[in-house]
Amino acid sequence: MTVPPRRFALDAGRGLGGLVLAVLDIVRELIERQVLRRMEAGTLTPDEVERLGRALIELDRQFRELRTLFDDGGSV
Repeated sequence: MTVPPRRFALDAGRGLGGLVLAVLDIVRELIERQVLRRMEAGTLTPDEVERLGRALIELDRQFRELRTLFDDGGSV
């Protein structure tokens, strides 16, 4: 007796959205690590640290919005 292959319903948009989120998450982590390295090395001025901190907070906010958008299937 042979078992028929399973078929999975794939939502191409959702799969692409997940891929985009994964790539963006990797890029965000790389940016955060670079900022931390530069802070620890002392190569940033206090003003640069402040600006980068604000930029990372904004990046995190936008990332959460994207995740909500993709998790809801685009119905924000």
